[in-house]
Amino acid sequence: MIPGQLHVPAPHLTDASTPGEARHDIFFAAVETTRMPMIVTDPNQPDNPIVFCNKAFQKMTGYTPADIVGHNCRFLQGPETDQTVIDQVRDAIARQEEVAVEVLNYRKNGSTFWNALFVSPVFDASGKLIYFFGSQLDISRRKEAEEALHQAQKMEAVGKLTGGIAHDFNNLLQVVLGYVDLLDGRIDETDRSSRRAIEAIGAAANRGATLTQQLLAFARKQELRDRLLNLNTLVTDFGPIIQRNLGDDVTVRRKLAENLWNSRIDPVQAEMALLNLVSNAHDAMEGAGHVTIATDNVVTDTDAALAPGLEAGEYVSLSVSDTGRGIDTDNLDKIFDPFFSTKGVGKGTGLGLSMVYGFMRQSGGGVSAENLPEGGARLTLYFPRARGIVDPKPGPVLRNVGGGETILMVEDQPQVAELGRAMLEDLGYTVEHVDSAARALEVLRAGGQFALVFTDIVMPGMTGVALAQTIRREFPNLPVLLTTGYSDRALDEDSRAFELVRKPYRRADLSSRIKTLLEGPNGIA
Repeated sequence: MIPGQLHVPAPHLTDASTPGEARHDIFFAAVETTRMPMIVTDPNQPDNPIVFCNKAFQKMTGYTPADIVGHNCRFLQGPETDQTVIDQVRDAIARQEEVAVEVLNYRKNGSTFWNALFVSPVFDASGKLIYFFGSQLDISRRKEAEEALHQAQKMEAVGKLTGGIAHDFNNLLQVVLGYVDLLDGRIDETDRSSRRAIEAIGAAANRGATLTQQLLAFARKQELRDRLLNLNTLVTDFGPIIQRNLGDDVTVRRKLAENLWNSRIDPVQAEMALLNLVSNAHDAMEGAGHVTIATDNVVTDTDAALAPGLEAGEYVSLSVSDTGRGIDTDNLDKIFDPFFSTKGVGKGTGLGLSMVYGFMRQSGGGVSAENLPEGGARLTLYFPRARGIVDPKPGPVLRNVGGGETILMVEDQPQVAELGRAMLEDLGYTVEHVDSAARALEVLRAGGQFALVFTDIVMPGMTGVALAQTIRREFPNLPVLLTTGYSDRALDEDSRAFELVRKPYRRADLSSRIKTLLEGPNGIA
């Protein structure tokens, strides 16, 4: 007897034609009743066929005993089965050794499952090989969980990289947009050529700023910044991006409701949600067909009538319909689940629609999916109706709105600091610049008199939020204005107690925030 090898008395079963006798053998009786799928193969017959399988194996694979007994177990293999794993099993069988592997197998209905397979040789008392015993376990859920964890870790790494790039890019855009505003105030109105150039640079930089916000939103380094918005305006302004993503073979139709209600939403996140729906429509049509983007006012008096979790009330809907193949009925309730994707391997993360779902719930709305009677599918976003008038775009800022007040500016990036000084001085303020929070506290504690502190949040050492909190304790009457091109959940929570202007800010934004602070209860006015 060889240690570690399974030895049993030779049973009556000698071929596939006498399964009844095998059930009298205690070995086969135990195998039959266990809940773990198991098979027995006979290496002494040509092609090592299966001579016994228990009910658990039949249930797991969907095959009947007639399909199984007398056949080599290769019928479980399929196109995506890893042949290197199969070779590993063959080599162990040839050497009459145990082997444990994880392999992708196929059921009778064509669906796949991950199989944890353990194969062991069975010897009789004389040491002769009489069977191979194979126990299996469906570990699909575990593999999916491992893949989801791996995907989450990968996305987290991508998110950190994206967030860092977006932060640095926001600083670059701040310099571009800041000097655009400064030049705009110095170019004569009659110089049309120069003014067109300034407007083109400003428009491109603004679009870059929006894309950067989308990157930050993807990286979850961007808090929701909701404002009153009309979805018709969003669809119209976002039209060129939509068409570019759909390609020339897709026709876009718009059915925008007249007198559409306003909503209070984050426009960048809303654009990303719309882009996700459009991209899914493109893939469903395989790049050719018709996409219809529609808006409407909707009223429901029943909870969850429009979308899961949606309360009764007034909503503004934004839908994307396609002429594709539609959504499989079994997947309609799953498409918003994290990591669920109907796309092939490497063609989708399964996060796009789950991010849309999360954004909609965070916005107080919901999202639904349905198949259309004429073919294709429609995904609809529901935003709560908001009362009020959409804020107009800020107009030109007059020069010298300040009265010579001294502002302490804290910024560690030299280019951004130089721009900030130029913008503030152009607005009529006097500026003293320091490059760290520690240096700012030294200046303040030494008796420096300032009307306001304007500080970046993300800096080496002490953050701008920590600086603002210290200033509030030690200099309670000194207003603080924070700025950042990056967002972090912890910093966001702490920064809510202070006024904040996000990079890249425009001259009008900066002027308005400073004026509000200086005229506020802690200001000098």
